[in-house]
Amino acid sequence: MNVELESGERAWAQLLDETGRVERLRLSATERRKLERLAQGRSSEVRLAERAEMILLAAAGCSQVQIGAEVGTSTKTVRKWLQRYLGRREKEPEDSVKQWLADAPRVGRPDRFDELFWVDVLALATSKPEDYGRPITHWTARELAAEIVEQKLTESIHFTTVARFLNKCALKPHRTEQWMNRKADPEFDARASDIKECVVVATTEPCPERVTVSFDEKTGMQAKERVAPDRPMQPGRPARLEFEYKRHGTLVLFGMMEVESGRIQGFTETTRTNAMTARVLGAYFQEKLGAGYKRIDVLLDQLNTHWSVELVHRVCEVCDLPKPGKEQIRKGAQRRAWLSETNKPIVFHFTPKHASWLNPIEIWFGVLVRKVLRRGSFSSTTELDARVERFIDYYNEKLAHPYRFKRWKKVA
Repeated sequence: MNVELESGERAWAQLLDETGRVERLRLSATERRKLERLAQGRSSEVRLAERAEMILLAAAGCSQVQIGAEVGTSTKTVRKWLQRYLGRREKEPEDSVKQWLADAPRVGRPDRFDELFWVDVLALATSKPEDYGRPITHWTARELAAEIVEQKLTESIHFTTVARFLNKCALKPHRTEQWMNRKADPEFDARASDIKECVVVATTEPCPERVTVSFDEKTGMQAKERVAPDRPMQPGRPARLEFEYKRHGTLVLFGMMEVESGRIQGFTETTRTNAMTARVLGAYFQEKLGAGYKRIDVLLDQLNTHWSVELVHRVCEVCDLPKPGKEQIRKGAQRRAWLSETNKPIVFHFTPKHASWLNPIEIWFGVLVRKVLRRGSFSSTTELDARVERFIDYYNEKLAHPYRFKRWKKVA
């Protein structure tokens, strides 16, 4: 007889009274809670849920016949699992409740593949299919099984055997995750420190004659209209959105956040060009300088439209400065350096390469996507423009707040 069943029978016999009713089965509070979670969990395996319910009913004093009738199984099955549970609990007290209720290990047919074979399969599965003359981007279990036979690692192998091995090794060739290398930028730390210091100063030491503005464009805002109305959420079911939609064009949002207050200004256009960016920023600069501000700090990334010749000329016009010569601003690095000079009323602060996430306006763009764009349905770009404009007004009235950064800690 199985050792766990034998010990379980001894423990079981001690708990039964003359009528077959369990009298003294005790469960700890933690054990009871875990059994209830298994018995009532919506994602629990049916067999584990039934077995957990058997234990709970036995602890409540029900007889084997009553338990079988309640769970919908035979008295023999009830007795087997109560004995097995008690035997495992006595023999392996450190195991979990789920292990005490699990199926017994099955003997089955011995594996005809040794460990060295699976090492070779693992090496093959983690290599590129192109290295073996297969014009595909990733392996499937079927193609991997075919390659194993072609490489003469074995005479035959079923693809389900390969699939089980991949699953056991937590290898998922069909899945990918995107990531981005950070390009070498010798100015990364200096630029990051500059951006964060601007935000910290603007939010903790505001000056009435100075404004810090975070600027960027939200491109590709699609005016998508779903072909059927949404269905509202119901108890136990989220809102349902129609999958099919009509596309009515796209807009570009030029967004500006005043860091001191978190308030937003936005202008939409159908395209984004050097001239358009220069015109939008120029209008904002004129408005602020006309309102009495003496200094405007602009936070933005290094997109080419953010350091164009047109933008340099526009800043010169707004600040009443002489335009630099062509040789002075012929290269992009020269224009960025000129825009970043601190000897003029408007000073640009560029984020490091691939670090536009340091720009506070990017946080607000995420808010716009979640609250308006992702689930919105728009019959035209005109409606999209109106909805975005209404949201900006709503945000400024109800939600606007400064996004605070901790001071940048320099590593020695």
